[in-house]
Amino acid sequence: MEYTDAHRLFLQIITKNRILYGPEVKTTYEDCCQKYNVAGNNLQEFVVTINRELVPIQMTIRKSIQEHDSGDVQCFVLVNLLTTKATRGLSTYSPPELTLFRRIIEEVLNSEGGEIRAIEAINLVSDIPNSRLRIRDAEETLEKLVQDKWLIKGQHTVSLSALATSELQKYLEELYSDDVHTCYFCKILTIKGYKCSKCQVAVHRMCGHNFWSRKNADSPICPDPNCSEVWGHVSLTNSVPTKRTKTNKT
Repeated sequence: MEYTDAHRLFLQIITKNRILYGPEVKTTYEDCCQKYNVAGNNLQEFVVTINRELVPIQMTIRKSIQEHDSGDVQCFVLVNLLTTKATRGLSTYSPPELTLFRRIIEEVLNSEGGEIRAIEAINLVSDIPNSRLRIRDAEETLEKLVQDKWLIKGQHTVSLSALATSELQKYLEELYSDDVHTCYFCKILTIKGYKCSKCQVAVHRMCGHNFWSRKNADSPICPDPNCSEVWGHVSLTNSVPTKRTKTNKT
């Protein structure tokens, strides 16, 4: 497919937002194609064409899943492929702010539900040796991380966004291999998803419920046919668990 102004417009929009969610992706794609009279019948090929143009600057558009408190949402994320310690998106943060972000990541991944209270995230600044950040600075840094879409802020909690899990994937897998897992179905990282108590399988909440719905399962079981363990910690009547049980280490 030829790279057109429709592709350029789509790239401009996702560059500005960094994340486009579910129906928003399709609407944006169709609007861009309509504006420049481009056939809009193959979103996947359209994105592949954009990604070819992004190779020289080490960026790419990836499918991901945003794991909200209320459930999982499919999305497209613009990801920086540079493997430096401070990625392009985080380069505007000071070293103390990045240290606080790393501590937040650590606490989120060590938590039971893949999230921590916002006040706990702010108070982490007190545990950082020689930190030049005060509590007020930590509050501002947390808000900036939310605004820049590295963190998701719930009513009282914070958790990692799809941007964070996509762009920091190598970092997360290398440092927190026990706490981050790849979904058995979509092969995307999951932090809030369900995990098998017997084997190494993990699934996004959305992916798991879609699978069990197709199977007309009376109770959730491990999707790996070599395991098929009954998942008593997962309820088919509730798509969002209130607590994630760490039953497995890789």
